[in-house]
Amino acid sequence: MHPLWKVEFSQKASSDFDDIILHTAENFGQHQAERYSRLIANCIKELSEYGPLHPLARNRPELIACAQSMRIQRQGQRAKHIVFFTAVTAPTTQKILILRLLHESMDFGEHL
Repeated sequence: MHPLWKVEFSQKASSDFDDIILHTAENFGQHQAERYSRLIANCIKELSEYGPLHPLARNRPELIACAQSMRIQRQGQRAKHIVFFTAVTAPTTQKILILRLLHESMDFGEHL
């Protein structure tokens, strides 16, 4: 097994997560909010395992140099949110910085 990547959330990404879960709870119920929270957590776990080489990761240089995105997946269906991240590597560090968690309908360039 390959070494794990450390995953950190930017302040905006942390706020995005909180907003997504709150919105989901208010509009779809607490059970759905918990399911969606686990789905996002699973996506982050996969990033910690595969890093920027995750098979669903896409390079997004049109938005920010070195940015990548990965759509949150749920059992063969696409979720409505996308994780935007960048990989930080140094001789002793492998880190994924989660930049934002954005809804697919948002203008990504405006929010990154």
